[in-house]
Amino acid sequence: MNKSSHPDPAEQARLPRPTPAPDGAKQPLSERPPSVSSFEEILPFRTDAELRERYLNFFGGLRLGKLLEDFDLSAGRTAYNHAQGWERGLTIVTAACDRIDLLDELRSDRDLRVRASVNWTGRSSMEVGLQVASEDGNGGWQAVARAYFIMVARQGETSAAVNPLVPQTDEEHRRFQEGEQRQQQRRAMAQNNYLKHTPTAEESVRLHRLFLRTKHQQITGVPIHETQRQATLLMHPQSRNIHNKIFGGYLMRQAFELAWNITYLHCRCPPQFVCMDHMYFFQPVEIGAILSFTGFVIHTDGLHLVIEVTTEVIHPQTGRTQTTNICYFTFSALDDFGQPQPVPMVIPHTYEEGLRYLDGAKRLRLGEELRRAKGVRSASKSETS
Repeated sequence: MNKSSHPDPAEQARLPRPTPAPDGAKQPLSERPPSVSSFEEILPFRTDAELRERYLNFFGGLRLGKLLEDFDLSAGRTAYNHAQGWERGLTIVTAACDRIDLLDELRSDRDLRVRASVNWTGRSSMEVGLQVASEDGNGGWQAVARAYFIMVARQGETSAAVNPLVPQTDEEHRRFQEGEQRQQQRRAMAQNNYLKHTPTAEESVRLHRLFLRTKHQQITGVPIHETQRQATLLMHPQSRNIHNKIFGGYLMRQAFELAWNITYLHCRCPPQFVCMDHMYFFQPVEIGAILSFTGFVIHTDGLHLVIEVTTEVIHPQTGRTQTTNICYFTFSALDDFGQPQPVPMVIPHTYEEGLRYLDGAKRLRLGEELRRAKGVRSASKSETS
């Protein structure tokens, strides 16, 4: 088998980069249109057998977890290009993956195209949008996924200003406005965190009714804590990026694969990924760190379930833990004919589980509203992992 021309994403993330200019930090900012920094890559699954083998799952589709590494790498390249990060000696990191939606089938026998461009900029942050398309068999491309990454520029220990984005076309203006709206939504979600606010009267009534129905055995379900699964990993240098920290795409992949496994164990049938929202990167992960990934189903609603995955660094000498990432995934489950089927219900048994249950309901509702607004249709069986 011939060696693939597409290196592993983590390998690409640690390749040597251009040396900063001597006066790079003093370079004045310049207004730049999205087209200057846009990035496109073709993953040739149709013709590259070795590449296809690396990304293949046991259902015959593509491993979305591995593709997340490519997505994060593409977002980083685009952000560096826009901010002229290498020339100015900046460090640009992934602050969050705001959202990933699966739109259509990820086929392993067709090439995949990844396009990335800056949608919006703040003072030191950038939203990079990814449009992922698959060959449609007729010489064209069919959209299969979209994603939004928040990249932040730093210089030393402080934030660094980035080049302002200047949209030029109607499409670029639309993306800029939508990027601004998503920034406002992120701030609102952060302020409405269930750890900061008590439930509303309506939410309290909902939890109380659920408690009574469970107590009187009118409904049955799996306790949320019984869906918990963990993975503990040592961070090796092969997963580092150019800054000698653990590559963000690798962390996304591990969190996704744990969530996928939890769904499979809970539903006992093939999971179908729907979306991921608000994966926050609170701090960088060092090489040699021991990471604990903990996930469980926090909400179910008919055909969908929401999984929360928290990533923590464990300090072996003290046993102390620090949270580095939190993310949320929505899945459905498929029957033998590839059709969505009801998922087993989960029930909160503690106050904390009740808060998470309500938070999952909010995220599921918001996700459905966003998908309907974009006219997203249901995905098919090949999108299982």
